[in-house]
Formats: sequence, C-alpha cells, structure tokens
Amino acid sequence: KIDLASFLSKIDYSDLPDDSLQKFVGVKKPFKNISYEPADLVSLQWLSHISAQSKHKLRDEASKNLEEMADAFYSEFWKNIVVVSAYRSYNYQKNSISESCKQSWRCAREWESEHQLWLAIDLWEATNEQKFLSKYQSYYNWLHDNAHLYWFHQSYQNWREFDGYYIEPRHWRYLWVDLATKLHERDITFTQYVVLSTK
Repeated sequence: KIDLASFLSKIDYSDLPDDSLQKFVGVKKPFKNISYEPADLVSLQWLSHISAQSKHKLRDEASKNLEEMADAFYSEFWKNIVVVSAYRSYNYQKNSISESCKQSWRCAREWESEHQLWLAIDLWEATNEQKFLSKYQSYYNWLHDNAHLYWFHQSYQNWREFDGYYIEPRHWRYLWVDLATKLHERDITFTQYVVLSTK
C-alpha cells in the first residue's frame, strides 16, 4: 500500500513549467503560478461531434485530438461526446467546490486540480463511479480501449490510496501519445507511473 501524499511530497517536479504536457499536479503537487493560463485556448462548443458549452475550453493541441476522438466515437455510437467540465480556474476550484468534497478526496483542492492544466475533461455526468457506469458502461468501455490512441488517459482509476482521489470514470486528461499508450499497455495511471519511475 502506497502512502501517496507522503510519497509525492518527497518528489520535486518544480522544474517542469506549468504549460508542460507532462506537468503532474495532484495531492501536495500544485502549480507554480496561481494565474497560469495558456494562450492557445479553444472553445469546445464548435468542434464536431462534441456537445459542450462555450465556457468549456482546452488547449489547441488537446482540442484537436479530442475532436478526432469524438469523430471516432460518433462512428461507433452515432452519439456526440458530451463535455460537462473542462478548464476550471483556481478561483472556481476554491470558491465553487465544497470544502466537504475536498476533505473527502472526491474533489481536488485549488492549485492541485488537473482541470487547471487546460488538459482535463469530465464527460457526460459529474457523478460517482457506480452511477456513471450504470448509465455509460458501453461508452466507458470504448474510451478505455481507444482513448489512448488520441492521447487521453483516465487519471483516477485506483482509489485515493494510489491516485489521490476516488475513482472517476468521467475524468480524462490529455497527455502525449507515447505515454498515453504506455500507460494503457501497462494498465497503470499517470500517478502510478510517476511514483514507479522515481523509485
């Protein structure tokens, strides 16, 4: 059993800039710059086979790959991918996410959320694992098998002892192709990869 918070607190990733696709944020691993915001943001509202509000944005590279993934998903299900959350600012994470949610490890604290990377999305519904899979099991199965081809990875798969948070089948983070495929093939999360690579 890994004491994740204790282990990660001993690792220094401060040399990675906030705009790095390899940036790891999580429990006790915050951003450097509280006001970090990249210049290459794209609204997901206008992308094909994606249902999203105009406020939902990702970095350009991530949005292009998401659109490709959505096109492939549509070919399989004749349904759009629905994005219910993408970028969330420090202030939103601080003021609009309940403290009880943060204390129970169901939500990230401000400055530690993958959503502030502009690389993470929540799909279909912001609910717990059981409710999500009862409604979207076939969609999740497809993402599990195919998302890595478009450089996306499910961040939280193994409970808080390993990934820092509860299992979230809705939450997918854009990485880069080699790592997304490596994680898929080894059946581990990005957090596990970070921990294992520093032992």
